[in-house]
Amino acid sequence: MGREEQIRELLDERAARVGPHPTMLATVESVDPGEATCVLYDEETNLVYYDVRLRPVIDGNEGLTVFPKKDSWCLAARIEGTEEWMVIACSQVDKWRLKIGDTLIEQDAAGLQIKKQNDTLLQALELIIQAVMKVVVVQGQNPDYAKLQQALTKIQNILR
Repeated sequence: MGREEQIRELLDERAARVGPHPTMLATVESVDPGEATCVLYDEETNLVYYDVRLRPVIDGNEGLTVFPKKDSWCLAARIEGTEEWMVIACSQVDKWRLKIGDTLIEQDAAGLQIKKQNDTLLQALELIIQAVMKVVVVQGQNPDYAKLQQALTKIQNILR
């Protein structure tokens, strides 16, 4: 055992005498997006922690939520000395969501969604491109329809 490991072990032992560990490094067993919780497995203690929060307060308000990927590593912090835990960082993310009022920004492997009420940025950009593609110019130059189609394809690839 190296010197750093010995120091860490001694600090852990000392801290354990004073109170419970304030943080843990664990792997993600599963994620429940609807409840904004996950299940973590701590290899060091061989314990499974259920209902680990993805947000500090489960009250219907969302703010920013990060959804860790299954089998990734997470750092969780104990909430004010209770037996409740919250994920504060993770090695891999399945998706993240930011909610401010009636505006939602969410990203996952399928793409980025920017939404306000029932309108999305993807819908707005598609409508603009579709409208411009119908433009016919009598004098001058018509829009570059091939580039408009390329732009539409790229927008649909990035946004959802």
